Amino acid sequence: MDSNIVYVKCLNEDRGIGDFFKDLYKYGTVSSRDFACTRMDEAAIRDILRAYISKNGISSLFHFSLTCDAVLHPGIHVDEIEEVILGFIKSLNGVKDLLVIDPYFYSEDPDCVSLFGRMMAEISSDLESVTFFTNGKSISKKGKMHAVLKQQLSAVKINDVITDEFHDRFWIDPDRRKGVVMGTSLNGIKKKIALIDHLSFGDVKQIAELALPLIP
Repeated sequence: MDSNIVYVKCLNEDRGIGDFFKDLYKYGTVSSRDFACTRMDEAAIRDILRAYISKNGISSLFHFSLTCDAVLHPGIHVDEIEEVILGFIKSLNGVKDLLVIDPYFYSEDPDCVSLFGRMMAEISSDLESVTFFTNGKSISKKGKMHAVLKQQLSAVKINDVITDEFHDRFWIDPDRRKGVVMGTSLNGIKKKIALIDHLSFGDVKQIAELALPLIP
């Protein structure tokens, strides 16, 4: 089913968006003297989204709380950030030789290890090897993450490369020139506003050309 975005501007200072919906449900229409409406696609509202994200951060779109007075609780925490990450990582499914580039990747934090396991489950269908590029400062914490990976794919080959060549965080499929960039390590996902996005073909090619020669 196709979706559209309807932009509503209130022309009457005494009326708001609540009145718009009340009139629409009650009368099936709204007064053009009170409201201006137009249909847009996602690209048409990019300036609105840019202003919102600049003010509130992109994580605010997926990390929020719902108040619930009925249970005498200050709020029910709802966190969709991990689902967004899994959606991006899923685009790499089918990768055979995965490159995970993250200076501070390894962690023993249970939530971090669990998230890593869920991420690997999304892309494990054809996986043969995973190479981790870190700066070596967290290498002593690799055991739990390696164990999670081996639990899912006992035959997967795991490589560790210690390097200071990279300062950003990437998940790369060098063969199909696909990749994801992450603004923080897994253990920082819930602690700070961070970016996640797909990489272009050219960016993946450039990163792969730097990374692959470092593998023994």
